[in-house]
Amino acid sequence: MHELHLMAQVVKAVESGLQGAPGAKPSVIRLKVNALSHVLADRSSLQTAFALAARGTVAEGATLEIFPVSGESWCPCCQRRVTIARPDESCPTCGEGIFAGDEGPEVVVHEITVEE
Repeated sequence: MHELHLMAQVVKAVESGLQGAPGAKPSVIRLKVNALSHVLADRSSLQTAFALAARGTVAEGATLEIFPVSGESWCPCCQRRVTIARPDESCPTCGEGIFAGDEGPEVVVHEITVEE
């Protein structure tokens, strides 16, 4: 359910971004997804949610590309922030488990390729 809400927001952002270009049709939508986000665990669910959210909109039929980006976490053992690429990663300094920190935005529309 969370994925569908996220993808509905993505579709809104795409529609808003193309508002000044009547008739523009996106062919590829590239998303940056925070590496700490649980939505990366099942990309097929994200793809399905996008297809449902895009149905009947300008984004219908566009290809969704997903790029994970590193996230900031907190190591309680080292008492410092660390950058990680996966939510299950251990601290690169001490090897202990880490806590998710300030994740920032979960999903960002990075780029839209439009058919001419």
